Amino acid sequence: MQDPLAFVIAIAHIAAAIALLNGVLTTFGQAKIAAQAIESIARQPEAEDSIRTTMFVGLALAETSGIYGLLIAIIMLFANPLIDILINYLG
Repeated sequence: MQDPLAFVIAIAHIAAAIALLNGVLTTFGQAKIAAQAIESIARQPEAEDSIRTTMFVGLALAETSGIYGLLIAIIMLFANPLIDILINYLG
């Protein structure tokens, strides 16, 4: 390991990529929520309002997970506290 700072930055980039993978996988969860809601409305059209409300709450919760992954990736790339600690440690 030649340069510890370069190593920490490389690991931060890998961690950011893993955090962004959460956003990609969130899309599949949202598609599942929408598909199940459409099937439920097709089976019980009289319950359309309550199913739609529940679907929107579920979509909001699923989207929150993707936003948290994006937030963690941005922190790891641009405001990483580990880099400051390493710079202070190395002098």
